[in-house]
Amino acid sequence: MNILLLCKRHYTSHDLVLERFGRLYHFPRQWANHGHRVSVLAMDYGVGQPAVVAEDNLTLESYPLFTLRNNFVTALRRQLDTFRPDTIVASGDSHIGYLGARVARRLGIPFVFDLYHNYEDFGSNRILGMKWMYNRALESAALVVCDSEKLAGLVASRCARTLVAEQAVDSGIFYPRDKAECQRELGLPDGSRYLVYIGSINDRFDRDAVLAAMDSLSGQGVETTLLVAGPGLDSVTSAHPRVKYLGRLPHEKMPVVIGAGDVCLIPYAATALAETCHPCKLSEYIACERPIVASRVSNILDYLSLSSGLTYVPGDGDGLAYSLEQQLRDPIIEHNESALKWENIAARYLAHLLNLFSTLGRERSA
Repeated sequence: MNILLLCKRHYTSHDLVLERFGRLYHFPRQWANHGHRVSVLAMDYGVGQPAVVAEDNLTLESYPLFTLRNNFVTALRRQLDTFRPDTIVASGDSHIGYLGARVARRLGIPFVFDLYHNYEDFGSNRILGMKWMYNRALESAALVVCDSEKLAGLVASRCARTLVAEQAVDSGIFYPRDKAECQRELGLPDGSRYLVYIGSINDRFDRDAVLAAMDSLSGQGVETTLLVAGPGLDSVTSAHPRVKYLGRLPHEKMPVVIGAGDVCLIPYAATALAETCHPCKLSEYIACERPIVASRVSNILDYLSLSSGLTYVPGDGDGLAYSLEQQLRDPIIEHNESALKWENIAARYLAHLLNLFSTLGRERSA
């Protein structure tokens, strides 16, 4: 089967082409490993140069959207002539989903809309027409793939069928490491307990609760330092004496940061986007066998079978402090085997794509 994935190059603060990050790389990579031909065509919202990367059974191509020549539109036309897709998957934004739906309809092939977040809550959806395109893509899709049960439930009434395909982990990179060695590699001083957060600092980050919890622990004689690896830290937080900002690091460096932590955090505030998300960091923390404290948002508790009792209500600094104190004193670690692997989630996803393809074939021959 020939699978064409339409998406955007830069997503969740990562570069798909340079970093080979997340579901927009790992799902196509795994499908190609099963012997299918897969082409990923990514929109670059900047004016950068086109980029093409070839792997076994898989090509990654990125083209600028806003240039006159050799842009995304001309590349898409070329792909449709030469690659001849059997199925189109679209992900990343409302307008990409709408484009995928239109192209699939013209070709008479199945269209799959992949939601790695609730695109309705993206800032771009405030642009006139975006919500309309999002709803048309949902209605047109033979299958809508969501990263969480909460998101699937939210869109179920607007589409024919849903599948949950969570964010997962590359177990070749994320695995247990010696904490002392990780701390030395990062040049961290002794004498503190380290709390780790990897990812973007934005309105989803429960900043006030985290800082209040650290102050509370200090009052109990437990000194903690928050290690943050990711973009978006504001000047107030980065100047805080208990915060060590590591900045943006290569993805392959993240397991070292996680391994250095005494406790790893998923401290999400109760925002609309957080309430339907399934963060990559969840399985990454589990795969690295570090204690976890998370806020009670979305379906995160369903994946913390051992430590769900040590979650906290978003905004509750005292509750967070209690959970942190418990995990620092008597850590509860989720089983490494419970971390979701890209290869397993991708295989389930692929089975649904093959079913759509075979169903269309039977309908055409009837």
